[in-house]
Amino acid sequence: MLKLPGQVKSINTILRDDNHILHLLVTQSQELKSVQQIVASTIPVEFAICSIKGGIISIMVSKATEATSVMYREEEILSALSDEGIVVTGLKMKVRPLKSKTSLETNRNKVSENASETVAMQAIEIEDSAISGALSRLSETLKKQRQKDSAKPS
Repeated sequence: MLKLPGQVKSINTILRDDNHILHLLVTQSQELKSVQQIVASTIPVEFAICSIKGGIISIMVSKATEATSVMYREEEILSALSDEGIVVTGLKMKVRPLKSKTSLETNRNKVSENASETVAMQAIEIEDSAISGALSRLSETLKKQRQKDSAKPS
């Protein structure tokens, strides 16, 4: 096992230190997660909690209609949070369209016809077994992707 130099703190030490920034970050993350779970049980839309500042929760949704739906349920959300001991005075909505998986896929570059074979040849020539194995897996992935690309109409 590797011994840490004296000036480097272990993760456990950092997380137990109430004044360390990582401890504060983990604590805030856990609080946001619990708030998100409470709000999720109240509203039927996909959302994200952006922040909690000054008693106001910022919630991000992907459509304006969803923001309206959430705002109609504001009292219900505030009540659910209050029941859990979380003091919130209001909601602030943000609308940001989510990136769809299909749009990310359409912007991907096409795999050339000989890419799979070229990577496979390199995998055979390389002596390092770990790199050779990774290149072999990449070759198979490229082969499958090429088959997908050729099956799709242009």
